Amino acid sequence: MAALSHLERMRILLIALITALTTGALAQCPKNPAIFDELDQAYRTLKFAKFSRDAQVATDVLWSLWTRAPDNRAQRMLNRGMMNIRLGDLAAAEGFLSALIEYCPDYAEGHNQRAFARYLAGDFEGALTDLVRTLSIQPRHLGALSGKGLTHLALGQPELAGIEFRKEMALNPFAAERDFIPNLGTDL
Repeated sequence: MAALSHLERMRILLIALITALTTGALAQCPKNPAIFDELDQAYRTLKFAKFSRDAQVATDVLWSLWTRAPDNRAQRMLNRGMMNIRLGDLAAAEGFLSALIEYCPDYAEGHNQRAFARYLAGDFEGALTDLVRTLSIQPRHLGALSGKGLTHLALGQPELAGIEFRKEMALNPFAAERDFIPNLGTDL
């Protein structure tokens, strides 16, 4: 596991502090958007998809729902965190996403995206903690199931990885991680 240097930790804290101070730290996060019906419909579409392109459309809908933050403030923090992940500035991403989690602790995608940033930074234990939290909020989150499986692989735990990949495949038979499951054709 790659440990963050003191300077990187301070940078993360500074970004989180600046984000909190500039976005109204005393405000309360509203409830998560009511997306249950839309999620159920997307999962039904995914379950009965006959072709990979249909499954991809359904997963795109799921991602658009998961990344719908509770309010504009949370959306800005999420967008900044995700942008910094794409730019490779994982410390900045973690700072924005930590601020988002502080503001909206029950918003699953904040935890999921911070897990992704931590995974990319080599902090697999931290990523796993965030993925567990994500799945406690959104148990059918395909990205978190996949991420948890990949994190278990990175930690040298292939049996635990297989469990997560199977959960993902139960929801999405077209999951790319199917290739990581040994004996898939013979043990289902």
